[in-house]
Amino acid sequence: MESNFQGNTLEQIKKLGFLLLVFLPALSQAGWLDDTFIDPTDGQLDMSNWLLEKQGFLPVPVIITEPAIGYGGGLAMVYFHDKVGSQKGSPPSVSALVGAATENGTWFAGGGHLGIWADDTIRYTGGLGKGVVKMEYYGLPSLGGGERKYGVYFETEATFFMQELQFRLWDSNFFAGVGYTFIDTQNKFRLSADNLPPNLPEVSFDSRSAALNVMLNYDSRDNLFTPSKGIAGEIKVMDFNENWGGDDNYKKYRASILSYTTLSDTLILGLRGDVKALEGDAPFYAYPFIDMRGVKAMQFQGDQTVLGEVELRWSFTRRWALVGFGGAGKAFDDGITGDSDVVYSKGLGVRYLVASRLGLQMGVDVAKGPDDTAIYIQFGSSWSLK
Repeated sequence: MESNFQGNTLEQIKKLGFLLLVFLPALSQAGWLDDTFIDPTDGQLDMSNWLLEKQGFLPVPVIITEPAIGYGGGLAMVYFHDKVGSQKGSPPSVSALVGAATENGTWFAGGGHLGIWADDTIRYTGGLGKGVVKMEYYGLPSLGGGERKYGVYFETEATFFMQELQFRLWDSNFFAGVGYTFIDTQNKFRLSADNLPPNLPEVSFDSRSAALNVMLNYDSRDNLFTPSKGIAGEIKVMDFNENWGGDDNYKKYRASILSYTTLSDTLILGLRGDVKALEGDAPFYAYPFIDMRGVKAMQFQGDQTVLGEVELRWSFTRRWALVGFGGAGKAFDDGITGDSDVVYSKGLGVRYLVASRLGLQMGVDVAKGPDDTAIYIQFGSSWSLK
C-alpha cells in the first residue's frame, strides 16, 4: 500500500507541474484568471505585474526525476523585491524558499537570497539549507571502470551555509569577490567494515568542510534570468581548511563560461564550458563530477572534470519557445577509479515567457543520459555559474 500511495502522489505532483506550465496560459485566454496575471498587450498569462507591482510570490513547482535520487516533488516560493526600472536598469533582488522530497527518502529544505545593490555595483548571494540525501557512490576501487554503472548505497544528512559578496570593478563587466562555504555531514555507507575501501575512513563517519573563496567574474548578459546575448564567466578558488572551521585541508578550482548569441529574431544559441579540479585529501562528496541534464549526480567523479554543452532556443511565438540541447563530459583519473568514458547527454524542452518585463521564461526539459531519461522544471536559464 505504501509504495502505491507514494507512486500515485508523485504522479499527481508531476501532473500539477505540467498543468501550471502548460494549461495556465490557456486559462488566461478563457478569462479565468484575474487581470493582475494578464498582459493587456496580448491577453496572455504574465506574472510581471504580480511580481513587480503587487510584490507577490511566484510559486515554482519542483518536479524531481534526478536518476540518482528518484522521483519526487516540492515547491519553491520566489519573491522579487524591487521594481524594475532603476537608473541603470538593474535587475531586481530575489529571495526564495524551497522544500522538496523524493520517493527514496531524500529531502531538502532551505532558502536563499540574490541581492543586486547600488545599481548593480554590488552582488550578494547567500543560502542556508538542510537535508538528507540517499543515493549511490561510484568511486570505489572494485567498482571502477569507465562506465561507472554500479555503485554502493549511502545516506548523508547535511547542513549547508554559504555567503558570497562581489564588487563591480570600476564601470566594467568584471566583478571580484570573496565568499565562505560551510558543509556539515553525517555519512553512512551500506558496507561491511571488512570491505571498507581506502578512500573512506569508516562505514559511518562525520565530516565538516569549510572554505574561504575568491572569485573573478565577467557578466555582459542582457538578462540574468533568460539571456539572449552576452557572456558570463567565472574563475573561482576555494580553500577548504581546518583554520576556517573544517576537518580537512584541500583546494577546489573552477573555470566556467556561458555564451549566448542571437542568431536571428527567433533563434538563440547558447554554449557552456566548465572545468573543475581538486587538490588534496577531500571527503568523497567533494570531488568534482559531471553535472549535466540526464546524468546521475556524482556518478562520474574525478580529480578533474571537463564538460561542454550547446543549446538552441527557437521562439515560435512571442511567448512560447522550443529548446534542443546536447553535451559531453569526462572525469579524469582520481587515483582510484581511473578515467571515465566520455559521457553524452541530449534532450528537448519547451519554454513559456511567464514574466515579460523580467524576460523570465519557465519550462520543462526531457534529457537522455548514458543510463536514464529525466525530466527537469526550468526556472530561467538551465545553466548557472554556481
